Amino acid sequence: TLAKFTDVDRFVSLSTQNLHRLPPHVQQKFVRLKGRDKLPELLQLLKERPSSSGAVLIFCNTASTVNWLGYILDDHKIKHLRLQGQMSAPARAGIFASFQKGDVSVLVCTDLASRGLDTSSVQLVVNYDFPDTLQDYLHRAGRVGRVGSTAPGAVVSFVTHRWDVDLVRKIETAARKRTGLPGMDSINKPSPKGG
Repeated sequence: TLAKFTDVDRFVSLSTQNLHRLPPHVQQKFVRLKGRDKLPELLQLLKERPSSSGAVLIFCNTASTVNWLGYILDDHKIKHLRLQGQMSAPARAGIFASFQKGDVSVLVCTDLASRGLDTSSVQLVVNYDFPDTLQDYLHRAGRVGRVGSTAPGAVVSFVTHRWDVDLVRKIETAARKRTGLPGMDSINKPSPKGG
């Protein structure tokens, strides 16, 4: 299943040292809210965005949330695509190709879309579900403001759980000080299992 990593080498243009740093030109915004308020906040965000303002990636932590959110967006007539790991590899490839062409500017996805995919048209990443780790956050945030993109981009994260707040503090501190994220030095070392 190395297929999803085939494009990784083409798009890694940063030095190894910078791979675990937040891009300084990407705005990081954290919205503290209750779980029940996430959906209205997302819908408002999507409806207020001008159609010319680039593509949007909406990250969820599970395939079931991707599917559920997709049904809600259908109900609100918000055109989107869904990408998650329970789909076949050819289906995922077709969906992402369609997203890259710009046929649809909103992609609801799991972390499957956070690694090794060219997302130069993406100008907004929404963490509908806050990621579990700093590494996941960094990969998601790395989908905006990429080489070849026309605008700096932004990451908006919905923070609903107490345990997310500690990660948020670390991210905010690293962004403010322009330093690497704590504990990320081992990110590029191969794992004992080979990845």
